[in-house]
Amino acid sequence: PCGRPAFGAGREPFDRLIAEGERALGGVPAHPAIGLAEHHQRALAVAGGLLTALVATLATNGALRSFDQYAVDHWMPWLRPGPHPLITFAALTIPSFHPPAGNIALELWTYPAAVLPSLLIVLFAASRLSRHEVFTWPALWCAGNAIELAGKLSLHKTALHHHGLDVAAFDRSLPSGHTIRSLVVAGAVASAWRSGQLAFVWAATVPFALVVLGAHTPSDVLTGVFVAMTLAAWA
Repeated sequence: PCGRPAFGAGREPFDRLIAEGERALGGVPAHPAIGLAEHHQRALAVAGGLLTALVATLATNGALRSFDQYAVDHWMPWLRPGPHPLITFAALTIPSFHPPAGNIALELWTYPAAVLPSLLIVLFAASRLSRHEVFTWPALWCAGNAIELAGKLSLHKTALHHHGLDVAAFDRSLPSGHTIRSLVVAGAVASAWRSGQLAFVWAATVPFALVVLGAHTPSDVLTGVFVAMTLAAWA
């Protein structure tokens, strides 16, 4: 027994070799899975950014107008054409209760993706995460809203019409902030709770509900999905 080394005693040279290899690589852990994950994150960010730019360019140049116009004509039963709605605190925090019942139901279904409720959900979910992750989802929420605001202030789409009336609200409705926030909320909830993955089922329905409500066109929600895809690379 005195001549047999203790269990694990022979690992020191290998540990030192691994540590020296990590230092030679600039502190990057010598583990292929970590490098592969970082590669996937970069690929997701690049793909999301390129798809966002592509759809936004096509929408503003009128290439997607026929698709959006078809949605206006056939998929938006409760659309009310009118001037561009004013952005008020009430509009950002309180759901609409305009009849019929189907409209109210979809408004309530998408309400967690509104500005104030989504922020509260993200903050509560973040409070349950580790100190390293606590700021990640609130930061992504802020980034998503900043991208939404920048897009709506700078991008102008070709006019759409409903029964001969101009739907001015769709002129500057890209990207869909509700779509972005719904996916950020789902990601935060999924990170905080084991059963939170179910939140992605809800988030997947939000873009369709927004189109039926007449709140957004397909190009708006599609751009929102790709913005959220870009943000997910930083989660």
